[in-house]
Amino acid sequence: TKNEIFFFSFSNKAVTTQILLDDTILFVIFDVSVAPCKLTSGPDTRLLFWNTCEPTLAPQPLWKKTGGGEDGSARGQSEQKNIPSSKNLGALAPYPMESLENGGKITLVGSGPGDPDLLTLSAFKLLQDPEAFFICDRLVSSEIIDLIEGEVRIARKVPGCAEMAQEEIYGWAHDALSHGKHVVRLKIGDPFVFGRGGEEVITFRRFGVEPNIIPGVSAAFSAPLLANIPVTHRGVANQVVMCTGYGREGSSPDLIQYHEEQTIVFLMAVGRLRELCERLIRLAGYPEDTPVGIVENAGCPSQRTVVGDMTNIADLAAIHNIQPPSTIVVGKVVNVLLDSHQYEGTEGLVK
Repeated sequence: TKNEIFFFSFSNKAVTTQILLDDTILFVIFDVSVAPCKLTSGPDTRLLFWNTCEPTLAPQPLWKKTGGGEDGSARGQSEQKNIPSSKNLGALAPYPMESLENGGKITLVGSGPGDPDLLTLSAFKLLQDPEAFFICDRLVSSEIIDLIEGEVRIARKVPGCAEMAQEEIYGWAHDALSHGKHVVRLKIGDPFVFGRGGEEVITFRRFGVEPNIIPGVSAAFSAPLLANIPVTHRGVANQVVMCTGYGREGSSPDLIQYHEEQTIVFLMAVGRLRELCERLIRLAGYPEDTPVGIVENAGCPSQRTVVGDMTNIADLAAIHNIQPPSTIVVGKVVNVLLDSHQYEGTEGLVK
């Protein structure tokens, strides 16, 4: 009988639990970028997800707007509700070929860290093709998306939903290939640096297509430098290790032991920053005062850099609401080119 809307943060566990277990609340809508995909609720509470990965809970999934109508519909979107397994999609040719008989082909492209000026010439030319069918990662920058002339689909790869979104990508690609389309699979950074590029090549070959590969500038090296952080520096760091924040099935990857002249660059790890720092101190022997830098939206107008150490970087990231895509740099190189006055009195945010 009441018409009330509550806004609450997942950081307040008591309030969250109270709302989820309240049987008088009809709908609870979650942003899955901050919420897990499966939650327990009261008997009469229906869980809905913004950008959901649970089709059974959201009969009308929301698609990211990419030049379509004001209702959020994407250019040329379809209402695909049931996502088939890629293993059940038939081969379109007896063996992998660069172009199918109907003209269908696929190009796997790296879009770099986010700045359109850091696209390769080959990638930029492809974006101008109005006849191509583009399947883009969710974290490809809007500045790059705006350059695309053809039809666009945005993969709904949010935390906890990556596998379902990946199957959706394969379904889109298979359907477009079967209709003779040139599929451009646009991925952030370099497709083969923790980007599942190799897995996608294997699947596309199973479809009967040998993809063309266009490398991209990896955020592992470019994002730190765009924030004035070199990953190596004479007398400070003579080795670089690249890691992902997530192992198989959401597990935490093994950590390399501390070395004073070593830089570690973490990709796709900002959601596990606090846990990551705790594990680096406890399991890998990292001193608590080891410098840590985070570069958010590298190369874009919204780029921000936050600097701290193992003990406070997670809190600083929370204060400034740092979001993906972000690159994390751990090691003494963080402070080589940055002056402390650039972030004094700003709670770690570099001016």
